[in-house]
Amino acid sequence: MATRDLWRLCADWLIRCEILPRDHRVMFPNAEIFDLAQTLRDGVLLCHLLNTLSPGAVDMKDFSQRPQMSQFLCLKNIRTFLQTCKNKFGLRESDLFDSYDLFDVKDFAKVLNTLSKLSKSELALASGIEGFPPDRLSRVPSPVEDVYRTLEDRACELPDEDIYSAVTTVEEGEQEIYEDLCSLRGRTTRRRKERERDQLEQGFEPKTKREHCLKELIETEKNYVEALQMIKTFFIHPLKNIIPSPNHELIFKHIEGLGNIHTAFQSDLHQAVRRSSAQALGDCFIKYKPQLLLYGDFCSNLPQAQERIDDLCRKNEIIRVAVEECQRKANEGKFRLRDLLSVPVQRVLKYHLLLKELIKQTDKKSPDRTFLEKALEAMQDLSLYVNEVKRDNEQLQLIQEIQDSIVDLQMPEKTSLKDYGRLLKDGELKIKSHEDNRLKTRYIFLFDKVMLMCKSRTMEKFLWGETYSYKNALVLAQHRVEEGVPAGRPRSEKWGHVFLLSENKNSVAYNFYAKTEEMKMKWVDAIKMALDNTNPANAREKGHDFIMTTFEEPQTCSECKKLLRGVFYQGYNCHRCKQSVHKECIQKASKRECHISNGPAPELPPRPIDRSSTVYNHRSASVSSAHSRGLPAKPSLGIKVKAVASYTGTPAPPTNKGQALKFEQGDVIDLISNDNVQWWEGRLHGKEGFFLKSYVEEYRRPFQRGPSYLHHDVRPPSPLHNDENQSPIGSPLQRSPRPASSASQKHPYINLANLEGYPWYVGEMSRESAMVKLEHHPSSTYLIRESINPARRGDYALSVKYDNNVKHIRVMRTQEGSFYLADCRFFRSIPELVDYYQKNSLAYSFPELDTVLSIPYNESVRQNAVFHPAPRETPALGYAVASFDYAATATNQISLTKGDRIKIVSKQGEDRGWWKGELRGKIGYFPCAYVDEEEDAADGNSASSPR
Repeated sequence: MATRDLWRLCADWLIRCEILPRDHRVMFPNAEIFDLAQTLRDGVLLCHLLNTLSPGAVDMKDFSQRPQMSQFLCLKNIRTFLQTCKNKFGLRESDLFDSYDLFDVKDFAKVLNTLSKLSKSELALASGIEGFPPDRLSRVPSPVEDVYRTLEDRACELPDEDIYSAVTTVEEGEQEIYEDLCSLRGRTTRRRKERERDQLEQGFEPKTKREHCLKELIETEKNYVEALQMIKTFFIHPLKNIIPSPNHELIFKHIEGLGNIHTAFQSDLHQAVRRSSAQALGDCFIKYKPQLLLYGDFCSNLPQAQERIDDLCRKNEIIRVAVEECQRKANEGKFRLRDLLSVPVQRVLKYHLLLKELIKQTDKKSPDRTFLEKALEAMQDLSLYVNEVKRDNEQLQLIQEIQDSIVDLQMPEKTSLKDYGRLLKDGELKIKSHEDNRLKTRYIFLFDKVMLMCKSRTMEKFLWGETYSYKNALVLAQHRVEEGVPAGRPRSEKWGHVFLLSENKNSVAYNFYAKTEEMKMKWVDAIKMALDNTNPANAREKGHDFIMTTFEEPQTCSECKKLLRGVFYQGYNCHRCKQSVHKECIQKASKRECHISNGPAPELPPRPIDRSSTVYNHRSASVSSAHSRGLPAKPSLGIKVKAVASYTGTPAPPTNKGQALKFEQGDVIDLISNDNVQWWEGRLHGKEGFFLKSYVEEYRRPFQRGPSYLHHDVRPPSPLHNDENQSPIGSPLQRSPRPASSASQKHPYINLANLEGYPWYVGEMSRESAMVKLEHHPSSTYLIRESINPARRGDYALSVKYDNNVKHIRVMRTQEGSFYLADCRFFRSIPELVDYYQKNSLAYSFPELDTVLSIPYNESVRQNAVFHPAPRETPALGYAVASFDYAATATNQISLTKGDRIKIVSKQGEDRGWWKGELRGKIGYFPCAYVDEEEDAADGNSASSPR
């Protein structure tokens, strides 16, 4: 057998170990080596493999089970695997690969060699699973074989996120315990017969499917109350004098409180069912929802409680023996105490599933559905809140690990990395500062508010994880990102995909180099998402000032009345009117005036001006519409500022200044005076007045590319295009009417709604979809699309195929409504813009794009079908309709607008409250509690009933 087939033997061994399912793609006839490498790259399945070969070899909390290709977490997992192979399975260091051999697929032959050695280790063979390869085929492939040389070039490809179906996760293990203790299936026949006899005595014998749903609801609730009572009777009381008081309180925090709540809750449920009152049943869930918020703090405390009991049992023999004795008495030693503590979390996440099933079995015309649907909405909200608390606690643990790994990081007093927001992306990039122009390799941690630049430290490869040295940090709100910036590239084409991050004041700029265009765009999208999270659209409209905020106690959104999700930076708070809202609710809240600002201040009549004075004292004179009184306008400073927030005249300027200059966010103001530390004077729309300088920032034309950023000059205008009918390149659009050019004669001003008939217009489309659609078309094929990026939804973008890559350029607009790609030539309509660049190269503004717009996309599809293979259709599990708005806060999520119809492609994250779906060409996660699944699809894909 050829050595290059060894990877298939490895895949077969992993299937025999039940790490991969038998229908995994690595077993397809057309499978490649990279399919196996990609499956193992994040280290998750390798850690599960060790636990299969030797149960308990790796503690489940010592590796990340959903790293989502975060380099930090993947390397942690791989190093945990290598360390366990050495310490537990007895492999020699010379038998082990380096972590980057797998993560970057630098040497997959070494990875196969390690797995082969592992499969034949004494401990692995003791599991009864034969190793690979057979002795007669024991030669391991050489690292220099051609078949392994090209794998590293593909390491940027993202793996399938649904590859863990064959392994048991922590959540599945906890689910088994819950099923045994609380579900109807988990009870013994004797106990079930006792319950059935009790039901007959109480006059409740279920006959219909709906009645069986009601039975399941009240029976599982009673079982849960008994489980809580069991923990109290067999653990809390007996261990009170054995486990020190502070530890005892931590381990059993909220158990007795939950027992009291659910005892009353179960009694009210039972009464409502006996009365056959759907209204009473629905009201019961709504009534207890505020008390059930206790689960948020319980979930936050749970990991610490489980870790504390493990630590005490490991260090104290007396406590260990006492805990094991309690476990034996409670359930014959079947479940550990640490596992029993997870049962409450499992229970609270079942209520919305039980109610869904009950509603499904209730007649659509029945008035009962209204009450049950209100109860379902309340429990879905609670479920999402609890799931996000769990997710945030994992995020906080990750952030703390990152902070601990940066060995020389000195945070400001009373500040930690969690104060910078959630981690959105991490990984390695090459960076060139425009100050020293030296190319450096840096490891980047991107948070909502801050980008940390670090340097990886050399370390012994079997230690737990990476360590870093801190080098620099950038406050993202003070910077802007440009994705299509032509700039000097590093020598290696491998790192030839560049984007720019420059300070808003133009004092500092950085070029970032990624390995591939796809990786570059993921960084750009993550930075834009971070900027959108900290400064979302409409956050400062109508006098509001919504700021991303951490709330110490559970909060309800002032707008939609749903819970703010998670435990840190759960939402946004207006520090003026104190409203707290979700990101997706800011737009609705900002439609009303901030009630603290009391709306626009009334305009005062201008004070009389002493016209006899020959000197115009602008510090004391009226600033109201000088032009209307025939007075000369005050000279401006030649400086423009842009409003970062709307100013309605409140607070008012001091009386010795004059009246306020009101403006909206985004207005560009001519500055008249800036010599006051607080109040500046400016002109807008012919009116002059004063405003707080904190409401504005320096104005810089978008996409203005100067030599300091490009390292080369923009090409001078060609005489052919510098005639009297067109604005010369580099000069602003003339405000006075100009003679019509050939382009404008062909395309008079066209409303954006009328673009449908043009062969280059494709409507709403994501960047990713544009890349896929243009990938197989000839060079210079192009399209105009409407962006669906949450940060600039509705804006237009040009995507063009050039030099085997797809490039994207944002179509910008001036205050006057003109269109442009770079601020050297302006157009009155998008067709006029397209017409110009069909005849003139983009290289005048984008030197790396030396092409004209040659082939409209839709024409290329019709004329060159060979270039447009059918897109790979993502199979649908069903469809759902959005019941509420949702604003994405991470790049792997999709935003929803009420009424959207989403194709469901995966429900694997349902245990955490998320489904994966496709909407407007983008695939991502969304909260399943925010949608209603279409019933015909739900009927065909329903799982076993929740218990």
